[in-house]
Amino acid sequence: MRTGIVLVTFNRLDDLKKTLEAYEEQTLKPRFVLVVDNHSTDGTDKYLSQWTEKVSSIQHIAVILEKNLGGSGGFHRGIAEALQHSCDWIFVADDDAIPKADMLEQLAAFADTHEKEMKQTAALCTSVNNQGHCSGGHRCWIKGGIFGYFEVFVPEAEYAKEFFEIDTYSFVGSMIRRRALEKAGLPRKDFFIYHDDVEHALRVKKTGKILCVPSAVMYHVDNVNVHMKKANWREYYVTRNSVITHREHFGQYAGVMRAIRRIAAGMLSFNLQKMKLIWTAIMDAFHDRCGIHAIYQPGWEPDR
Repeated sequence: MRTGIVLVTFNRLDDLKKTLEAYEEQTLKPRFVLVVDNHSTDGTDKYLSQWTEKVSSIQHIAVILEKNLGGSGGFHRGIAEALQHSCDWIFVADDDAIPKADMLEQLAAFADTHEKEMKQTAALCTSVNNQGHCSGGHRCWIKGGIFGYFEVFVPEAEYAKEFFEIDTYSFVGSMIRRRALEKAGLPRKDFFIYHDDVEHALRVKKTGKILCVPSAVMYHVDNVNVHMKKANWREYYVTRNSVITHREHFGQYAGVMRAIRRIAAGMLSFNLQKMKLIWTAIMDAFHDRCGIHAIYQPGWEPDR
């Protein structure tokens, strides 16, 4: 199994160092590790310059961006660069997601012993361990009905199985087949941040199955809550990009129902700035206005 690793980083140099060391210690080595630095300001570029010169059995590749393209733009660029190198699979993850030492070996062992399933498989995913528990939000099923479509977290009981099929993945511990990427295309860079992985998974799913292999483990702490009562710049992108995804993959009605649920969340917050942010995101979604918003940029805070 010829595998390349793609990591996207932004101002988390200490986490990145630990993560890169964990890939060096894999019992089954990847062909290369490619790091996209999203214009960090904490010395990451200098560190990566030194890292690329280190002697290793793994090729070290660094892509230093001149501006922050967000997670979406970072993974778009990283996967595009990775496809220029020799590999059959591209494994994507965050800079603070630590692979268990045998993570790649477990995925390769599964592929070797499940030839029938692998013929129809477009992507393999790890389990994601969040402080001792399986983090269901990274692996989801899609359920539809009169109120639209919902992403349902895979229950922890499923992780006792050898493998199970999923509908969407996050970009934490997902390994995508080259030929699936060539058919499905790259992640949407115009989403900037959030939901780019879900939208991409829905395209990859059309080319083959997505399987989760729980014995392959990534350690990751989920510590960002975008759904708070006060206005949060992150929620603009979650709302806009999820409405776009539902419209494009499930139809106009699904997009409208998703928008209605987001409007309800805004109203229940009793926060006028949050309501305005969500409404702006929905209007932008229905008018296909993407990219980074002029107001709701990283670090934006509501007026006090």
